[in-house]
Amino acid sequence: MDLHKLRGFYAVVKYKGFTQASHRLRLSQPAISLQVRALEQELGRKLLDRTSRRIVLTHDGMALFEHAQRLFEAEEDIEKLFKGPHSLESRRLTLATNQSVAMHILPDRLSKFRRELNPVEVTILNLRTQDIVDGVVEGSIDVGVVLIDPLHPALEARPVIPYEMVLVTPKDHPLRARKRVSLKDIANYLSISYTKDTETRELIDLPFNREKLKTSISMAFGSTDLIIKYVSLGYGVAIIHDLNIDEANRENLHVRPLSRYYQREYVHLIYRREEALPATAEAFIKLF
Repeated sequence: MDLHKLRGFYAVVKYKGFTQASHRLRLSQPAISLQVRALEQELGRKLLDRTSRRIVLTHDGMALFEHAQRLFEAEEDIEKLFKGPHSLESRRLTLATNQSVAMHILPDRLSKFRRELNPVEVTILNLRTQDIVDGVVEGSIDVGVVLIDPLHPALEARPVIPYEMVLVTPKDHPLRARKRVSLKDIANYLSISYTKDTETRELIDLPFNREKLKTSISMAFGSTDLIIKYVSLGYGVAIIHDLNIDEANRENLHVRPLSRYYQREYVHLIYRREEALPATAEAFIKLF
């Protein structure tokens, strides 16, 4: 017997419905329905009475549920024994994100996280988005924090923090005096941007490419903080996301929204869709 199908049936009965079962197992309702239907076909018995609005077990369904209950309760006891509050796994959390999120978003949340779940060993990896997605899918990373929705079928992607693209220039730059700034205006000046292998660079270049405008990139960095630093030193203008903009660097920069050309985006938490997360990961996700 396929235990995945049995687990779907058990969850539907235990949590009194397909909707709650799908939330608990992180599967779609159609997937849960298919599991139950496939189990009935495998056993050759009807397990649930679907003519009622509530979950009603048939005689065979009741007998199967009693056996499934003993099986999965025993499984839970084993997990508590080896994954309880004193186990090594429960005291670890592996996060992966980029430098901007690690520097400007995580500190406050990790401070609260460590107050609530201390001691926990938190590993923070600074990776490219695709490497983060691959790591979460394969299980080497518990939670990823990325600037896009990866649209991966195996992952839950939850938008948590909005951000916008902005133009940053030195305080004395000629563009500051203009009431409106077009992409053509920006293209007339030396620019600093992200390296070509990043999703953010692709996002920035998109409207310029649509209007067939060529930008003059003088420097490219993998770090938003470095871009801000070199703009403030007068090496060029830049389009960046506003996650790194704070009062300290506003003293040396002029910041202009570019909502005419770029829609609002969101930081996303990503984690595996179809399996239970470690308690540390669940606790971290709740902070957003």
